[in-house]
Amino acid sequence: MAKCKNCRRKGFMIETDVNGLCSDCAPYYYLTMPDDLKALDQSLQALKRINNAAAAFGRLEIAHECLGRLRSYAEAGLVRLPAGLPELDNLLQQLDLHWQDS
Repeated sequence: MAKCKNCRRKGFMIETDVNGLCSDCAPYYYLTMPDDLKALDQSLQALKRINNAAAAFGRLEIAHECLGRLRSYAEAGLVRLPAGLPELDNLLQQLDLHWQDS
């Protein structure tokens, strides 16, 4: 009986690929995940240099969206993030608070 490493669906009707992903989770992993990793990394790098609140909020939104899509794959150990999930969550939370106060 197969079990998807990402969504945890299992059963006799579930087929997984060599990475243990079902047909619903595999397309994102192979086609879109590299773009989300790149966008997350670029947003984090830009947030270190940004001085404009509007630009910071835009980058924070991108970072939150990308991290949201990557989260389950990271928890399953299928992707390497720029930092651990708790560290990224904490960093984004701190940046949200910093720019809300500005």
